[in-house]
Amino acid sequence: MPVADAQLKDILLKLNYLSEEDVKRAEDEVSQRNITLKQALIELELLTEDIYENAIAEHYGYAYFDPQKTEVGAQTVSSLPEQIARAYNCVVVARSGATQVTVATSDPGNPTLEEAVRINLDQEEAIFPSEKKKEQEAKKSKASKDRVRYGGKIAWMYASQTVIGNLCSYYEKPLETRFQQIIEKQKKVAPEILQEIFNDAIQMNASDIHFEPQEGMVIVRFRVDGVLHEAGRIPKEYYEGVLNRIKIAANMHIDEHFAAQDGAIRYKAPTGMKVDMRVSVVPVVDGEKVVLRLLSEYVRKLTLTSLGFNEENRERLEKSAYRPFGMILTTGPTGSGKSTTLYALLKLRNKVDVNISTVEDPVEYKIPGINHIQKNDETNLSFANGLRALMRQDPDILLVGEIRDAETADISVNAALTGHLLFSTLHANTAATAVPRLLEMGVEPFLLASTLEVIIGQRLVRRVCAKCRYSYSVTGEEAAKLHPQAKQFFSAKEKLRLFKGKGCPSCSGTGYAGRIAIHELLMVTPEVQELIIKRASSRDIELLARRQGMKLMFQDGLEKVRQGFTTLDELMRVASPPLENVKADRLPKEHAKNRKKK
Repeated sequence: MPVADAQLKDILLKLNYLSEEDVKRAEDEVSQRNITLKQALIELELLTEDIYENAIAEHYGYAYFDPQKTEVGAQTVSSLPEQIARAYNCVVVARSGATQVTVATSDPGNPTLEEAVRINLDQEEAIFPSEKKKEQEAKKSKASKDRVRYGGKIAWMYASQTVIGNLCSYYEKPLETRFQQIIEKQKKVAPEILQEIFNDAIQMNASDIHFEPQEGMVIVRFRVDGVLHEAGRIPKEYYEGVLNRIKIAANMHIDEHFAAQDGAIRYKAPTGMKVDMRVSVVPVVDGEKVVLRLLSEYVRKLTLTSLGFNEENRERLEKSAYRPFGMILTTGPTGSGKSTTLYALLKLRNKVDVNISTVEDPVEYKIPGINHIQKNDETNLSFANGLRALMRQDPDILLVGEIRDAETADISVNAALTGHLLFSTLHANTAATAVPRLLEMGVEPFLLASTLEVIIGQRLVRRVCAKCRYSYSVTGEEAAKLHPQAKQFFSAKEKLRLFKGKGCPSCSGTGYAGRIAIHELLMVTPEVQELIIKRASSRDIELLARRQGMKLMFQDGLEKVRQGFTTLDELMRVASPPLENVKADRLPKEHAKNRKKK
C-alpha cells in the first residue's frame, strides 16, 4: 500500500538509504511541484523502484520478493482463494511440503493479514489427512463457518502492489469464458464485459483496445508492446449495448451510426490506477469499429534514463532543455514515444518559477504545474491559433503537439526566435529528414538554422522478458549475416553474448515484455547550420552529424542488444543499418567532392 511521505522519509533516513541533504532536495521538489516524496526522489535519481521496495521490506523485517528470480505458477497462487488474495493484497509464491508456505504481500502492516491467510489457506489432503477430513466434515454439516486453521510456518515477503496484481492474473479465466458467465447471469452485461476488458488491458500493459465487428461476432484485440493480439470475442447481439456504453462514457452521440466520432474516457481500475482513454469510433461494413488508446499516468514517473537514453545523450538533452530559447524536436512514426520523450524533458523544467504551456491533440498526460490546451477544430482552436494565443500568455516554455502544416511551422519558429524554448514533434523517418521536411513547409533556411537546437529521432523496440530470458553466444560473422550492411558493426572473430526470451505466462509466450526506445540525437552545430542555410540534403546533414559523433538509431539499438535489453531480430524489425560507413576523422571522399561542387 502507498507509504505516506513522512513515514517514507523516516524509513529512508533511519535505514541510511539517503542523507538529510538528499531528502531536503526532494522535499523542495515536493513543495514546488505538488508531487509525492517518492516521485520526487525517483525523478532526481536518488531512488529507484527496487531500492524503494527493498527499503519498505527491510523496515517491516520482510525479505523482498523479486518476481524475476522466482517462478510462480497458477497452482501455487491458487492456494489462497482469489477474494482473500485481492482483499488482503497477498499471494502464495512458494510451498514447501506440509511445513511451510511463502506469502508475498504489499500490505505488511495489516494486523488481520496472518489470521486471514491461516484460515483460508488450502491444505492438501495427502499432507494433512486428519485436518482435511475435519474441514470436509465441517463443510458438509455447515455447523461451523470457520475453515481449518493452517498450523505450519508462514514465511512473509514484501512485494509491490503491481507485482501482487500481476500474480493475481493467474486467477483470471479467458475473456470469452468470463463473457459467457456474465451473459448467463443476464444482469448488467455491457458494463461488466467492459470492466473485464479494461482490467485485462491494463493488466497486460496494452496501449490500444480494438473492437472489430464481423458478421457474427465482435473480435476484441489488444496491442501489447506494439503487436496486436486477439483477446476474446463478444457475441454480436450484445455489442450494441457495449458500444452505447462506450459512447455515453466518451460523451458521443449514441444515435449517430454513419459518421466518425472522437471522445475520451477516464477509467479507474480496481487497483486505484487512473487511465485516460482516447476513443475513436468509425463506421465499417459490419457495424462500428472502436479503438481506445490507453494513456496511463505512469508517464509522470518516467525519466530520460528509464526511457532508454544513454549517459551521453541524456547529458546533451538536459543541457539543451535548459537553454533560454530555441527548438527541440522529436521525430518518428505514430506510436514511437515522441510525446513521452518531450514530457520527460518538460518535467526537468517544471518548477514554480517557469511558465510552461502546451497545445495538444489530444492532451495525453496531465502534469500538475503545466497549462494544457486541447486542440478543438469546432471552435477554430488549431495548433497555430492555440500557439498564437499562448504567445500572449507570458510563456517560458511551449509545447506544440505536432508541427503538421506551414502555419504552425512558421509560428513555432518565430516563437523560438522571440526568446521562448519550444518543444514539438514531427513525422519524419530520421532526425536528419526533419530539416528538409520543415523547409518544404516554407520555413526560411536562415530562420530554421538559427532556432533549431537538437532533433531526436526514435523508435520503440520490445524488451526481452526478464522472467524467461536466457543467453546464447554467436560470432560477429553470424550476426553480420542478418543484413548486408550490418557487417560494418561486427568483427568477424568477435564473440557476442546475446539474450532471448523462451516465452512464459508473464509475456504471453512472446519472449518480450515492455518496450524501450532507441534514439539518435542530431545536435545543430555551426557546421550543420551552414548546411541548413545551403538547403543541403538530409543525406549530407546526416553524414556530417555522424562525422561529428552522432550515433544512429541502429547503433544505439545495437548497444541495447549487447546489454541484453532487446534482440537482434527485434532491432532489425524497426531499424536498418546505414548504407554508408563514416569514419570519425573525415567525410567519405564522395561526400567531400559533392560539398566542393556546391
